[in-house]
Amino acid sequence: MLKYEKISKVIPLFQPGDRVLVEYTSNVPISRILWQSITRHILDDETVIIFDFYGIGDITFRNYLRSAVGEEYKKLIESKKSVYIFKIGPGGASYGETVGQEKVYTDAESFLKAYYSMIHRALSLPRKPRYAVVFGLSEYLYFTGASGLFNLLNVVSTIPIEDWVTVVPLNIDAIDERQRAILEEISSWVIRITEEGCRIIKGGNECDDTER
Repeated sequence: MLKYEKISKVIPLFQPGDRVLVEYTSNVPISRILWQSITRHILDDETVIIFDFYGIGDITFRNYLRSAVGEEYKKLIESKKSVYIFKIGPGGASYGETVGQEKVYTDAESFLKAYYSMIHRALSLPRKPRYAVVFGLSEYLYFTGASGLFNLLNVVSTIPIEDWVTVVPLNIDAIDERQRAILEEISSWVIRITEEGCRIIKGGNECDDTER
């Protein structure tokens, strides 16, 4: 796991308003990477909101929880009080407090209304989050195709969010190259995780440096 620890060193460089695309392939230990190197690092000091399509966040959390032991397990359980969850579609939410729930919409108008409702609620939370994590976007795009990508672009351009950093894990084996290219285009940072380790594709000083 040491080859993935570089991700946590990049997190302090993110600024509110940044969209951080974390691309990964299906053969990496993504549950551990997401909850040990990314989400847990954020939760050390910050409140986090999570938009969870299909309960993917809950699945990855439970996968990692089964392997966590000792102090790490304790910290993971304690961190649940700092997580606000917006559920989108079916699935569990055992890793925090559910503060909103929406259906999975495929038409643009309903998707935009649901997104606006969640954002409005998130901005009204008693503890202001500095980070948001979107779980399950790969699955949403897989099931909805071009219409799902349009819905995403529509909400990003219509309701820009400058209040927090948005981190989006993306399984690049589940979507096509054109979808991936568009998501990279609208992202401030692109971090790619493979079996070899992690690379910064976009962001920071625009340097592809696996050693930093």
